[in-house]
Amino acid sequence: MTTSTDAAPAPHLREDLLTPRFYTTEINKAARTDLERQRPVFEAMLGEMEADYNRDHFDRKAPLQRLRALDPDQKAAYESYLVRSCVSEFSGFLLFKELSRQLQSAQRPELSRLFNLMARDEARHAGFLNRALVAEGIEIDLPALSGKRPITWFPLNWVLYSVYLSEKIGYWRYILIDRHLKANPDNAFAPLFDFFEPWCQDENRHGDIFNMLIRCWPGLNSGLRGRLLSRFFLWSVFLTHSLTVCERGNFYRLLGMEPDRFDEAVLRQTNRTARRAFPVVFMLDGPAFFQLRDQLVDTYRQLRAAQGQPLRRLRLQARFAGLLLRQFLQPMEASGLSPSRSQAVEPLP
Repeated sequence: MTTSTDAAPAPHLREDLLTPRFYTTEINKAARTDLERQRPVFEAMLGEMEADYNRDHFDRKAPLQRLRALDPDQKAAYESYLVRSCVSEFSGFLLFKELSRQLQSAQRPELSRLFNLMARDEARHAGFLNRALVAEGIEIDLPALSGKRPITWFPLNWVLYSVYLSEKIGYWRYILIDRHLKANPDNAFAPLFDFFEPWCQDENRHGDIFNMLIRCWPGLNSGLRGRLLSRFFLWSVFLTHSLTVCERGNFYRLLGMEPDRFDEAVLRQTNRTARRAFPVVFMLDGPAFFQLRDQLVDTYRQLRAAQGQPLRRLRLQARFAGLLLRQFLQPMEASGLSPSRSQAVEPLP
């Protein structure tokens, strides 16, 4: 059994730009959120979270061990996916739990309750992934891991934008995998995948909550500021997703999926969904954005393979930076969003 200790990092969790992080933000500013601007939507969402529609969907006694023998490379791909996903969900739990605690101290009990309920969902997800890891013979001390890894501070508006997108992109990732495995049940080699449908419902609901919170701050999703935030976070979240899926695609191939096609489907759907929250979104009808994606992934692979070759790495880094800029500057289009309009909740397709 591989067990994480204070002296050893979590297995499969290498240190690079794709590694999940732990975050904190401007708690005092969060406490000044004016809910009255979105009171009906807030009450509806708090009611949904209190109802906990997925309470009975996550069976804590369900077996989560693999049902199929995997070769070493396949096993490593599955375990790497579990570790990164588990740490990411635990990161969300820590952020939401701390916000809940601090907001309670700041005399904002309604907001505190909402974040506490989201923390409940994230803890549930992390717990299931951790159980699947234990079935693989891997134990990770998540509280100890969070104490060893650095905490990244983000301004509140960055957190609102990035968490909204991470929840929505997570929703599309889980629902598309779920649809694929229901159409191809022979590829569903682990009972964990049976929980992806209720899982995506949680991600979708959390994303809608963060859309509502964005709308509580006038000007955050309009004007030059809103357009810059939209461009930067759509680009950065899409880039991270593409590098993770395409550069580490063995897990998706194990499910019988083409990583680049899966990534493209997730990005297109997330970009469409972002029209409900952001003033502008990328124009993804043509091939240019994804052609740059392919070049970025290829260059990133070459960079990783060029360790110990400083001149080659310098050339590749320059090429990578140029590609990043070109993708960042890809055309965008207005979403038709009205900042003053009440938010429509994203329906489950």
